[in-house]
Amino acid sequence: MPSQLPDSSADSSGRSHLRVRHDTTYSYPVTASLAYNLAWLAPLNNDSQELLQHQITVNPKPQIERMQTDSFGNSVRYFEVHSPHSQLQVSSEATVTRRPRPRNRHCQLPWESLRFDALADTRLQVQFCAFAYPSPMVSFADEIRDYTLVSFTKQRPMAEALLSFANRIYADYDYDPFATKVETTLQEFCQLRKGVCQDFSHFAVSGLRSIGLVAAYVSGYVMTYPPEGQEKRPGSDASHAWVAVWVPDYGWLHVDPTNKMWVEDEHLIVALGRDYSDVPPLKGVCYGAGQQQPEVAVTMKTISSEELSHGH
Repeated sequence: MPSQLPDSSADSSGRSHLRVRHDTTYSYPVTASLAYNLAWLAPLNNDSQELLQHQITVNPKPQIERMQTDSFGNSVRYFEVHSPHSQLQVSSEATVTRRPRPRNRHCQLPWESLRFDALADTRLQVQFCAFAYPSPMVSFADEIRDYTLVSFTKQRPMAEALLSFANRIYADYDYDPFATKVETTLQEFCQLRKGVCQDFSHFAVSGLRSIGLVAAYVSGYVMTYPPEGQEKRPGSDASHAWVAVWVPDYGWLHVDPTNKMWVEDEHLIVALGRDYSDVPPLKGVCYGAGQQQPEVAVTMKTISSEELSHGH
């Protein structure tokens, strides 16, 4: 796949308009008495993405709801359901304009010059130290570090090395939605050599941090409807994940190892964290209902400027 995405979903300004719906349903074998939840479902609003509209609907209606910001700058919805319920439904709808920034000359610098220990500003080191070291779901391993260094050879430009790394993960590990679970460790993924976008991203984050780079785990979505004649992309019917590397004087440089592609006009960014445990779509406690796996359905599509202006 070429490193540049086709311009199929962008308007003449280079922007693309995306609409996503994310439905989550928990059905309990016995009635739950209370539920306390955090939801990372609101897309980011920044210089590469404009959030035009977002709405979360919870059924049963929460008694307490509020928006807050986590330590990484992501929007989080907190809600409490106090009434007895046998099912909890959370629906999120958002409309976003993507404005991908072209990679600048700083992305072409030798990767060694962009390492965490090369950050000259102490404030930047404080800001990004959480993305430079192991985290709850991202450990370091010599095997992963050695694998990463095959792409990150001496003085190789950052963008070139990063895309090579993503392409190799795509080639060497199989996407299999049934191979792993949320709790699967990085070591188990390395042994299985197959998994989902969460596993691919944790592997990439581990490798990048272990060679000294600042790397984030990114949650979001990728286009559900593929370009004509192409298959659906892995991860397109659920929430998706990929990796971003911090490049001074550019910002976060995003790449999707599950689909061996740059993150541009067909991805929607929700949140950045150290790993999945920082930014799951939903996290909470439910009293009296027991453990239950949710049913999740995600649909994302492009909309035209005309549809956008008419609010359709």
